[in-house]
Amino acid sequence: MYLWINYYLSNETTLTIMKLLTTLFIIILSLPYQTYAQELNTVEKDSTVFPYVLPIWGQKVQDRGMADQLQLPFGVNLNYVNSYMDLEITEFGLSLGDRDLSNIVNLETLNFQQVSATTNGINLRADAWVLPFMNVYGLFSSVTGGTQVSLQPTWKDATGEVILQLPEFSSNVGFNALTYGFGTTLIFGWNNYFLSTDFNYSRTDTELLKKQVGYGTLSARAGYRIKLSNTNKDFFVAPYLGVMYRDFIGAEGNTGDIGLDEVFPDLDATFNETVDAKIANNEEIINDPSTSVTEKIKLQAQNQALKTIENTVNESGVFSTEVDYTIQKELVQTVTFQIGLNLQINKNWMVRGEYSLSDNQRFLLTGLQYRFGINKKGIK
Repeated sequence: MYLWINYYLSNETTLTIMKLLTTLFIIILSLPYQTYAQELNTVEKDSTVFPYVLPIWGQKVQDRGMADQLQLPFGVNLNYVNSYMDLEITEFGLSLGDRDLSNIVNLETLNFQQVSATTNGINLRADAWVLPFMNVYGLFSSVTGGTQVSLQPTWKDATGEVILQLPEFSSNVGFNALTYGFGTTLIFGWNNYFLSTDFNYSRTDTELLKKQVGYGTLSARAGYRIKLSNTNKDFFVAPYLGVMYRDFIGAEGNTGDIGLDEVFPDLDATFNETVDAKIANNEEIINDPSTSVTEKIKLQAQNQALKTIENTVNESGVFSTEVDYTIQKELVQTVTFQIGLNLQINKNWMVRGEYSLSDNQRFLLTGLQYRFGINKKGIK
């Protein structure tokens, strides 16, 4: 059963949560070290040898009689990930060769109504426990998805009055992408309760953009481990709640090329038809004897502006040929709440699921994990 939490966080709240997550990350990093430093010298040592090359300090955990609580040091995870996010376009410009068209076609005149992205992909992750409380991993994903764009081109005069507005256009642009990255997880446990923080950084290559896109994720989770068998101590389920912060990193804008007639096939024809109809309507009003001189001057100025816009657009071919663009986008919402669980079948196999739903983001992860150990030299 999933918990749905619809909640929009302001920028101030987001900054507060980021500070809390960062503080929590530092606290968890220091807790295990302090615990080991205080207790290692007071515990009677076990005579057995810790068999695996990792984690570092594994023998000290063995000496404390707690090695059975450690996961096997190496793991391979195969996950399915589905995500949806609303985006905000903060900068946009078009150019054709050396000709800058941003004075006619720009972020304001395109008038984006809605921009969102949906992705589906298989995520492969390899990890290792380098310390009893610290896991590091690398990840690789093959992703397919689509960007949904809705816009209603609108032009205004110098006074801010709308002189031309086209119908709303919508399109879905599909893409394929490869993502790779790395991360680390810190964990602290006590009496079956556990607390963890995770940070990872990834970069994505897609044919739609000339530059890679950097992406950072910082999260914290708290949960409780419930034993499911009296005969198999390694068979348990661990439900948890968490909070996740995700955002683009180093987002200084990106560039690409696009054929607007491929994305919005009717845009060019609709533009010319709408402009011509608007000019003709204005001319009828201008030629009406009852129209005031002030109104005639205003409509004549509008028609002149409309003809300039139409001529510029048609001469450039911006709506009918491939053009270069620059774009910068941001996530509408960067913080979400998570609910999930880990189901460990035995020391080698684990199943994981995680879900979140918010006003402007959705995230679903399901996966299978296999763990194994590599013995030290001389140990079979």
